[in-house]
Amino acid sequence: MRLRDLIFLVGSNLRRMKMRLALTSLGVVIGTSAIVLMISLGIGLQNNITSELGNIGAATHITVMSGGMMPGASDALALDDRSIKEFETFDMVEAVVPTQYVQTMQSVEYKKYQGGLNLQGAPMDGLEGLGYELAEGRFPRGDNELLLGASAGSSLALNGQGGPGTSLETADLLGKKLSATFMEQPTEADSPDAVPTEPIEFKRKLTVVGILAKVDQQTDQSSFVTLDSALELNGTSTRRPTYEQVIVKVATPTDVEPVEAALKDMGFETMSASSLQDGLKSTFLIIQGVLGALGAIAMLVASLGIANTMTMSIFERTREIGIMKAVGASNLQIKRVFLGEAAIIGIIGGVGGLIFSASGAALANLFVRGMIASQSVASGGPAQETSSFFDISPGLALFAIVFAAGVGLLAGVLPAVRAANLDPLTALRHE
Repeated sequence: MRLRDLIFLVGSNLRRMKMRLALTSLGVVIGTSAIVLMISLGIGLQNNITSELGNIGAATHITVMSGGMMPGASDALALDDRSIKEFETFDMVEAVVPTQYVQTMQSVEYKKYQGGLNLQGAPMDGLEGLGYELAEGRFPRGDNELLLGASAGSSLALNGQGGPGTSLETADLLGKKLSATFMEQPTEADSPDAVPTEPIEFKRKLTVVGILAKVDQQTDQSSFVTLDSALELNGTSTRRPTYEQVIVKVATPTDVEPVEAALKDMGFETMSASSLQDGLKSTFLIIQGVLGALGAIAMLVASLGIANTMTMSIFERTREIGIMKAVGASNLQIKRVFLGEAAIIGIIGGVGGLIFSASGAALANLFVRGMIASQSVASGGPAQETSSFFDISPGLALFAIVFAAGVGLLAGVLPAVRAANLDPLTALRHE
């Protein structure tokens, strides 16, 4: 039997059972749609979270914290100038920048606008070394000068209350003086009988001298003063200071892993966008596996439908099978006919399921994006751009069709074997 004859025979047989073909294929459509939508949801969630993690910090930055401890040591390692010099000797390291959060910051006011700033101290030449660029103005040089991130102005709202149109544009603050309130921490008592001092509130005028270009979400919402100013505001000595964290910049994203491993071997705690993403990969593989298994249950039910359809077809075409054997058709050729019919049912259902799931995913993505955009605008912020929550890649689409065809083939194996093993004489006498 030539391939052309096989295709013609399979096609003519399927045309004779249109209703049964449609119902059986519908089961495969549902199963394929379930698998594609479940897996695409897992991929979409992973892409969104990975994108958000990428916004936390630059891909070449490693944040080093002093929470680590060397094996056998009793005290946590200190991030000081000696540590910074040691980090600078590492291969692939381009910049090492200490930063200090101003813990005493309470609030900031400008005219009728109030709010808080994520205020950090850093050496200004170090920020340039990290690749930060200015959108306007210049870097601070004095203790009372302030550098704002690209979206730091949104932290100040009219009368301290948020809402649409109440936040300040960052560019409007350039050259303006902000009234910042700090709380001086009480000093420890020298003796048990001494009365502890109360916190003292004090104010300082900070002049906005520069605005950073967009970097990443965290930096864009931050503000910077000189490192000496931050240490002084926190009441920390500037002679031999220790820092809360140090940012290490490497040459390329591929250099992050070896440098981060070396820092951990020294006993320091580290964090990077790359390590956070790697830590989530195994979790999302499990999630995608579970979601895919749930969809596979529907495909299993569909495969039973294919097996039932092919089995019923044998009863209806027993005499036809006997005639085919009588004119010389081999068992292998009989098997090919039934396996071809089962595979075609799987392919039709796979293509239909892919079209249905792609349409549903597009509508769901459109709906979710609309909801997120409306909520962002209602809260007074700009409309946020999000990735697709259902992400159907070309690889997933091809897998869906191949998997559906494979399920059809497997479901047709037993009916095909049964048809091939029919006795020709018994089949010819069948009414």
